[in-house]
Amino acid sequence: MPQDDLRAESPRSEQQRGGGKRSEQMRGENAAAAEMFSGQFSDLGKRSINAGLRMQTEMFEALHALSRDWVSCTTSEAELALNLPNRLAGARSIPQAITAYQGWLSELLTMCGEDTRLLMADGQRFMTSGVRCLSSASPSGAN
Repeated sequence: MPQDDLRAESPRSEQQRGGGKRSEQMRGENAAAAEMFSGQFSDLGKRSINAGLRMQTEMFEALHALSRDWVSCTTSEAELALNLPNRLAGARSIPQAITAYQGWLSELLTMCGEDTRLLMADGQRFMTSGVRCLSSASPSGAN
């Protein structure tokens, strides 16, 4: 009976020995596939990082331009607001004061119209930059 057990294990052990070569071959193939996958994954990571850096740079530049434009608008509006008391103080009569105020108000409303136009243009520019950055950062948009 012990001989029967040895015979039963014999084909398995032969299979395992022959399978050892097969498993080594599979390990080698798996290692090659893993290395290839690792290289592709690394390239994808590099592209994603580069796309992210480009996106941050572009958005920073867009925000910097927006900030610069709005500081300029705020400065000119502050100068106009400080100019009103001087205009009113220079008026010699009530009709002159009303005319001075109307002129000032007209300039203020013109500035508000320009600010609105600038706000819309800046918003459009910001959204366009954001969409461009997000589409280039997506896996399908990455080069």
